[in-house]
Parts: sequence; structure tokens; C-alpha cells
Amino acid sequence: MASSLFRLIVRTGPNPGMVFELTKEVTLFGRDVTSDIVLGDTEVSRQHARITHTAGGYVMEDLGSTNGTFVNGERLMAPRVLNPGDLIGFGEGVTLTFDAVSPDAAATIASPVAAPPPTPAPQAPAATPVAHVATPTPATPAERPARRSCLPLALAGGGCLILIIACGAVLWFMDANYPDILYAPLRVLGFY
Repeated sequence: MASSLFRLIVRTGPNPGMVFELTKEVTLFGRDVTSDIVLGDTEVSRQHARITHTAGGYVMEDLGSTNGTFVNGERLMAPRVLNPGDLIGFGEGVTLTFDAVSPDAAATIASPVAAPPPTPAPQAPAATPVAHVATPTPATPAERPARRSCLPLALAGGGCLILIIACGAVLWFMDANYPDILYAPLRVLGFY
């Protein structure tokens, strides 16, 4: 067949390596269980984004999410046509790759890979080759989790420290008759 299928592959976030075939005209993404593709991450909104299949290709659109939808590191401000190889980000923690595959290749890749059958142990003591599993590594700044800024916490702590120093200075330089000032209203009312 000359037609091709499109799919999304989870790079980072919940279930890395998971493959989602795009078979519907409109595919909804979100944390809500009614979404077509459920992304269980706290930075994903309940109804985060959607991909629509149009005559011009697949179009990605943010649905007013809190933490944003990104394509190749750029935040979506308007719908955007996707190209094979595009990196789609939902918030800071979830990234997927938009990919095109032939229908024959999709049939072999769509399901999770099963473990190979066990091989018989060698008769003579020999080194057994170890299979290494490749873990996805962030390659672009959009894929790396962003560090949370400590600036607001530092400013709050600094403000508290200045307030404590100011109160201490007022008490330190106060006149020795300070208690009399506090009791003056009580004396006027006849309680002291």
C-alpha cells in the first residue's frame, strides 16, 4: 500500500516507549479518562490538546492548557501542522515523537515488544552477552525537565529576615519607659 500511518511514541513521562496509532479524525489528549490518549502526569490538563486529521495533514492544537503544548520546543499559540519527527511536549514532563510508518511496519511495531525466547545455556563456561536496553535521553532543551526556581522562596526568606532585624532594632533602641507607654491607655480608663 502507498498510504502511510502516523503514530506517537512516548519519549519521556508515563510509559516511555508506548506507541499510539493515530487512527481517528480527532484525537484528544489529557489527564481525564475520557481522553483518547490519557497522559497521567500532573502537568497535563484534563483536556490538554487535540490532533485533527485534515487534508493538509495532522494539525496539533492546544485546548487552553495550564502548562502548555509544545512542538519542537515552541509553545503552541495557534494550530500547527505536524511533520514526521516533530517532538510534542505536554507541560515539562511529557514528550512524544510524531512519526510516520508504512502499514506493514506499523503492524509489527504497534504492540509491545515481547521478550525473546530463552536460549539454551552454553555447555562450556563462556561469557554471556548482555543485552543493553536503551533508555531515552533528552537531546533538546525542551525534553529536559526544567528546574524550579528557588527565587520566590529566597525572597520570602530574605523579607522575613529583614522584618525580624527591624523589630529587634526597634526593641533595642527603645526608651526605658516603653512599658509605661503600653500601660497609659489602661491608666486613663482606671484599670491600672
